[in-house]
Amino acid sequence: MTATLETEPVVVDRIRGIRTNRFFAPALVGVLGLAISLAGIGEASIWYDESATIISATRSWEQLGAMIANVDLVHALYYAVMHVVFDVFGYSPLSLRVPSAIAIGVAAALTVVLGRILDSPRLGVLAGVVFCLLPRVTWAGTEGRSYATSAALAVLLTIVLVLASRSTGNRWWALYAALVVVSCLVFVYLALVVMAHAVTMAWWVASDRSRAWPPVARWARWTALGTAIIVPFGVAVMGQSGQVQWINPPGKNTFREVFENQWFYTSTAYAIVAWMLLAAGAFLLLRSGRGLSLASVLLPALVVPTVVLLLVSATSTPVFSPRYLMMSTPFVALLMAVTIERMRPRGLASVVLLVLAALVVPQFVAQRQPEAKEKTSWIAIADLIASQRALDGPDSTTAIVYGNLQRHPTATSRVIAYSYPDAFAGTIDVTLGTPAAQTGQLWETRIPLTEGLPRLADADVVYLITSESRDARPETTDTLRAAGWNVAEEWGIPLINVVRYERG
Repeated sequence: MTATLETEPVVVDRIRGIRTNRFFAPALVGVLGLAISLAGIGEASIWYDESATIISATRSWEQLGAMIANVDLVHALYYAVMHVVFDVFGYSPLSLRVPSAIAIGVAAALTVVLGRILDSPRLGVLAGVVFCLLPRVTWAGTEGRSYATSAALAVLLTIVLVLASRSTGNRWWALYAALVVVSCLVFVYLALVVMAHAVTMAWWVASDRSRAWPPVARWARWTALGTAIIVPFGVAVMGQSGQVQWINPPGKNTFREVFENQWFYTSTAYAIVAWMLLAAGAFLLLRSGRGLSLASVLLPALVVPTVVLLLVSATSTPVFSPRYLMMSTPFVALLMAVTIERMRPRGLASVVLLVLAALVVPQFVAQRQPEAKEKTSWIAIADLIASQRALDGPDSTTAIVYGNLQRHPTATSRVIAYSYPDAFAGTIDVTLGTPAAQTGQLWETRIPLTEGLPRLADADVVYLITSESRDARPETTDTLRAAGWNVAEEWGIPLINVVRYERG
């Protein structure tokens, strides 16, 4: 009994130590973000954007260098990182997406840190939890692209800005300049966060000139250095701007894209609640927004990226896409948390978090359905081809005619084979011209089907995989019929038609 009584204070002290440890709360919230992202991460089919990551990061280093000289330089560093991931773990849909899930965990943890250094540990934890519950965040954690990483870098860059502004030396500013370079190399749109920081510095000078001038001057010098280093990269990226011609100029859908899609995915209900919290938070902060404050840091980081992209889109080249604004989600979470943290009684904060959790559940579930990503059903196509080949037996030789792809004029349905290579291993690509890795471009080149017919000499079965909107079935069937192949079976899968041809 005495031993038990003597150890109880020790246990209590250890528990208190864990709770007050500055790493515990960020780590715990980071694990929450990681866990949410990993749940069902492989359920949704890979889609076009993710296939671009696959086809880029699975080619050799030399081939990747040749490609980014012509296209996708904007994603060069991300592709390089994914190349290393695939070299170490091999390519699979899981290795494609897990880095994004990890980035979400890091971004959630850093959101806690930023809230703590700007205000309080409680605000930081609330903001971290809100971040994990944003529908755009639950999407980005399952996306094999750089969007999740952009959020982590945006909040890290802002943390370093605040710490540098509070220091008297140059060490933090040197780190800030280095992060400006790295961030823009990962996703050039992160330059918008640096522009937001410029507004933050101007705000600080306007509200507290005597204290602001020394750190603002250091910020200007070190930011100029980072910008000078990254300018040649930015110019080269602008030279490849033709690759974003798919983006539409501002129009009738723009309001919804800003109000709902950029941060809240497709949930109107969530957007309404969130914008009420954001508006209340902005009102509260603007009442006491002097100095390097929550208001001066958060509001520019929320407003500047969206406004700049919309202005450029309206006056020059369309560059606004809702998913690009994933970088702002940590600041969205922090501003929402400002309102939640100041609610009284304090128990009301838990109620609001439960409401947000309830609202995000339908989004979370929808994002993890097989056709969640732009109604893409590639996983079903791969399963169909794999099952049919298994029925044909190991001695059967399969040929594939890859047709057009929905909404993408330069890519073909071979993207499905890049994404799910096991299902297509050992098949004959009837119309392949130059393999993608050898083109210096993103995708392979094609030859006419009539030129590829000799490749069917040893084939036992042929499949056509073609989109619904650009259906290649009539001309393909006519050409194959003339060569002695007839339709044996057809399948209609969302946005894709598959036809099986057999001899005679």
